[in-house]
Formats: sequence, structure tokens, C-alpha cells
Amino acid sequence: MINDRQQRPPLYLITGVMLGLLTGLILAGILWPARGADVSPASLEDTYKDQYRLMTALAFAASGDLGRAQARIALLQDGDPVRALTTQAQLALANSATQREARALAALASVMQEFAASQSGTAEVISTPREEDLNQFSTPFESGSESARYELQDQELVCDAVDTPPYLQLFVFDANANPQAGVQLSLGSQDGVAELSTGLHPEMSPGYAEFILTPRLVYSLSINGVEAMGGIQAAACETDAGEPAWGTWLLLFNEAE
Repeated sequence: MINDRQQRPPLYLITGVMLGLLTGLILAGILWPARGADVSPASLEDTYKDQYRLMTALAFAASGDLGRAQARIALLQDGDPVRALTTQAQLALANSATQREARALAALASVMQEFAASQSGTAEVISTPREEDLNQFSTPFESGSESARYELQDQELVCDAVDTPPYLQLFVFDANANPQAGVQLSLGSQDGVAELSTGLHPEMSPGYAEFILTPRLVYSLSINGVEAMGGIQAAACETDAGEPAWGTWLLLFNEAE
């Protein structure tokens, strides 16, 4: 009997432990409960901002909900959201293990850029050229200096669809005629400067970039900071069926040897 009593823990110890646990639960749950802090995406560190952009781009790729994606990206308060997405896409594109992520980021950047361009003019102006717009455009011309690294190889105006906006499509190749990704392009007009980059549409070509031109604006094109062409503007034309449409400028550049 004496041994059994010595082996049993004192009752006051068990009671004390239970009272301590109960007191802790009351303090934590009622008097001083844990409070979550709402952290704005704009206050995140750069690494976590990149993760936030990527999750937003992947969600957009799955749902196609541009409005929600724009609202989420806006919470980051980037000075230029499209450029931020483009830069992150270029970094992902350089890694063969993150090609899916690069495509998702590039796709969201492209759609957001197209949406912004479409809002700069009325839907009527973008979608349907007026009669007075037909053939009232200049042909793009080379304006590069002797130090320019890229030379115009070919240009063509394609007029085959009535339901597309006025596109500028560029293909950039290196000196060995290989498509070149990561080439920085700038389109300047009286409305400002738009920044582009090749490689954001790998399904077209690693050296491909595109931009929607605003009618009646005249653009100049710079490649890697050096002016290459001027007089670029939306071109209204007629399809083979005689219908008015916005044409697409195709410009091909080769890196000088």
C-alpha cells in the first residue's frame, strides 16, 4: 500500500496542470485572442510580389477572367503593371524549368496591354475604319543611325480581316537568322512611350512581338534603345472582298553582322 501511494502523482499536481491549461485557454481565447493582420500585397517583399503575380497569371490562364486579374495586379501598386509582368516573364523564360510560368505571365501582360490600348480610343475607331481613313497613311521608313544593331529586312501590310484592330507585328532575328528573344523595343508617339519585348509569344516565335496601334497616331520604333524606324501608323485598307479593315504591319529585322 505504501509503495502504491508513493508511485501515484500527488493530486494537487494534476489539478494544477489542468487549472493552468484552462487559464491559458481563457486568456488566449477571450481576454487576449490572436488577431490576424491584413497585409496589403503592395507591402510584400519583391520575392513574394513575384509569387503573387505568378499566382494571378496562372489563375487568369485557367479562368480567363481579366477583370479579376487586373484587380489583383492593381493591389501591388506597380508603377507599370505590364512592364512588371513582362520583366518577370523574361526572367522565367530564361529558365527551361519555368516555361509554363513564363507563358502565363507573358499572356497576362499581353492581354492587359491590348486592353489598355483598346481603352485609349473608342471601340468604333478601333474596330471599324472610316472611309476617309482608307489609304490615308504613310509607309514606315528606316531612321536608324550607322550605329544601329538591327536592319530592316522586309515589311508588308496585310489586309485580310475586318474584325481585327490595327496591329504592328515584329520579328527580330540575330545575324545567323535565328529568332532572338529578349530584345527590348520601344514605340514612341505623342501619347507617350510603350515598352515591348520579343519572346513573350513563344507560340508565334521567340523573336516575335506585337502591339495594337492607335489610329491617327504616328509612332517611331527603337530597338535596344536605338531608333530604327519612323512613320509607323495604323493603316486602313480594303480586303479582297472590298470591305474596309485595319491592316497589320509586318516588320522583319535582322541583327547587323
